[in-house]
Amino acid sequence: MKIHVIGGGLAGCEAAWQVARRGLDCVLHEMRPVRATPAHQTDGLAELVCSNSLKSESESTAPWLLKEELRRLDSLLLEAARKARVPGGHALTVDRNAFTREVTQAIAGEPRIELRREEVTALTDDAIWIVASGPLTSAKNFSLNQAARRRTSILRPGSAGISRRSNISGPRVSSRNSAMVAAPGIGG
Repeated sequence: MKIHVIGGGLAGCEAAWQVARRGLDCVLHEMRPVRATPAHQTDGLAELVCSNSLKSESESTAPWLLKEELRRLDSLLLEAARKARVPGGHALTVDRNAFTREVTQAIAGEPRIELRREEVTALTDDAIWIVASGPLTSAKNFSLNQAARRRTSILRPGSAGISRRSNISGPRVSSRNSAMVAAPGIGG
């Protein structure tokens, strides 16, 4: 069973990369350039639209700790940021175009990730879905997210994780910080 990721932003690209790193096949769905957003300027993946700063690199700060954990997981985003880094004081600051180019090339070169340039408007029951469409999601994806949320229980911080339940039909979706995971027979 392939894992499908909706959204080619930061969360979606990292999710697809981590799935592939674990030896699983993944389909990454990105609606651009088929459907544009008001903020994006390119069709590149993980395009930074608000800031070129990935926050503090000062040790013992929360942003540094998060990035350190991501580095230990062989993060695509942190490797791309390292290659695209520009001077920025204590912050991890990147050249936006170089960063997007690095992520897009890495995803395109990963044989376990299939990139589909299309808008997803429905989840199928025969796949595992990670919905990471972010704040610039289309109206159709927003409706998809809302419908998925109505059909599910929420996976809350500190919960034991996801358990398999065979008596549940249809996709089950777990949500935390605007990313959701949907899988047949899996719930929070």
